[in-house]
Amino acid sequence: MVHALLAAANAAGFAPSILDSQPWRWRLTGNTLALYLDRTRVDHDVDVDGRLAIMSCGAALHHARTALAAAGWRIAVDRGPDPADPDRLASLRLEERSPAEPEGAPLAGSVALRRTDRTPVTGAPIAAAQLKAVISAVRAEETSLHVLYPDEVLELARVASGGRPAPSGSADRSIGAGPAGLAGGRGATFALLYGHTDEPEDWLRAGEALSAGWLTATAAGVSVLPLSAAVEVVSTRQAVQVMIGCVGYPYLLLRLGRATVVPSGPRRAPAAQIIDRR
Repeated sequence: MVHALLAAANAAGFAPSILDSQPWRWRLTGNTLALYLDRTRVDHDVDVDGRLAIMSCGAALHHARTALAAAGWRIAVDRGPDPADPDRLASLRLEERSPAEPEGAPLAGSVALRRTDRTPVTGAPIAAAQLKAVISAVRAEETSLHVLYPDEVLELARVASGGRPAPSGSADRSIGAGPAGLAGGRGATFALLYGHTDEPEDWLRAGEALSAGWLTATAAGVSVLPLSAAVEVVSTRQAVQVMIGCVGYPYLLLRLGRATVVPSGPRRAPAAQIIDRR
């Protein structure tokens, strides 16, 4: 169990995070791996309320879940802050070994292959079946994906330009880019990750949904670029919410396109994970 949980925490190191900050740490106790927000790694100038940091933690949580499922472990997930320790976001408890589900293999195989693709999207848009697969993966994590029409993309670019653009982060594992990412080429499909409430636990679930959708996209040959500028500032976030008809609270914009370069191997190894053992 200890080996499996340590391996899951290390797999989480491949998860996307705001400015490649990996704002999380793990605590291993018996058969339980707890996830904590590491506030020392949160850049409050960019991520004022910590929503993108918590989404990053959610992506790490889903990566860990994916690794455990692929290893044949049945797990129980407990989400929500501990009143005595609000930085505790979730925990994974191993229950028993079970046959690995075949449909989970492509996701597990995509963990080390997933990349942030900032190159312009060219060629035809992604196929309807590919988009449907990504949407289904997001919905399975109790979050939704609203695909934008061309006129909504133009309106979103106008809204985003009125906000404070975020730095684009490091070369690979980052969440966040400015409005320039909306000029992604005719082959780009833009979709808004959103939910029906807007609390820290929702941001965590949104991060899990981001990971699920991204790994699914990677397995299907679809590139992903996350864009956060339009939802970082309260005023622009509210404008985006009105733009989509107030169907929910916007968390993050995704640019999807046909991957022009198929990953030939894993990315660089992630930074060593912070794992406390009790």
